[in-house]
Amino acid sequence: MRKGVQEVTLLTVAATWGLNYTIGKYGVTVLSPVAFNALRFLMAAPLLLLLTSLFERSVFVEPRHLPRMAAVGLVGITLYQSFFMLSVQYASAAKASLLIAASPVFTSLFSALFKQESWSWFRQLGSLVALAGAAIVLLGGREPAGAYPDEAIGIAAGFAASVSWGLYPVVTAPLLKSYSALRITAWSSAIGALPLIAICAWQGFSPDAWPLPMPTWGSLLYSVVLVTIFGLIFWYRNVSRVGPSRVMLYMYLIPLFAVFFAFVLNGEAISFAQVAGFFVTIGGLALSGGTWRSRRQKRSTASEEGKGAPL
Repeated sequence: MRKGVQEVTLLTVAATWGLNYTIGKYGVTVLSPVAFNALRFLMAAPLLLLLTSLFERSVFVEPRHLPRMAAVGLVGITLYQSFFMLSVQYASAAKASLLIAASPVFTSLFSALFKQESWSWFRQLGSLVALAGAAIVLLGGREPAGAYPDEAIGIAAGFAASVSWGLYPVVTAPLLKSYSALRITAWSSAIGALPLIAICAWQGFSPDAWPLPMPTWGSLLYSVVLVTIFGLIFWYRNVSRVGPSRVMLYMYLIPLFAVFFAFVLNGEAISFAQVAGFFVTIGGLALSGGTWRSRRQKRSTASEEGKGAPL
């Protein structure tokens, strides 16, 4: 996959996930976060396994890889998705997305801790700049006082979601050497759904309104098709090509998309500070990605090669 295509797919995934902060709220109006995700992955997992079987002619995973596959499912599906929907339910989309946007910082820390990637001060500086831009975007807006009386729960859940999502690509990376993004997504979705279904069975599945209203079904279908199947597959594919830390930088764009879609769909005003924050975030991404450093290194390498070349 060429660099331009990688960037377009990651931008599309970020936009899809940013919109989910608005659409996801319709899913938890009559369903609990656990029940919503149990239904979501109960629908998504069979589809993903079917797609894997059709495209790859096999869904086999070696027994020695099952423990790590289970860890991927528990961290990325059971924990992250539950904390994410809990934060969406109890906090504003702006604050929830800001908390989860901090996940690249945790990814860099975990990647260095598990020696998957070397520590890069430029990447950390770029991450902090991009995070600051995301904070400006979100805190530059206004929300009605008392709109979220249980916001502390949402903030705590958002922080837990950030840590979980930051760990997710680090746990996944070793499996990408042996399996496709599609197969990992299928297996992790199936494994991660099991605890969610068990919790629902223990609590008793009793939504406030049954049959579910159309907005809830729409939220479920959006989460299954675009957020889960499309989003996770292309996210994994890019992790295997450019590394977890670089891919996770696109998380900083999600709050920007969340604010933009809130403006388009809900009529929320966009302030000058939010526009400024957008450009700060883009600058942080460029700094962390090291575009100018890569060009400088290429020129330096070419110069060194030229010195040693016969005239």
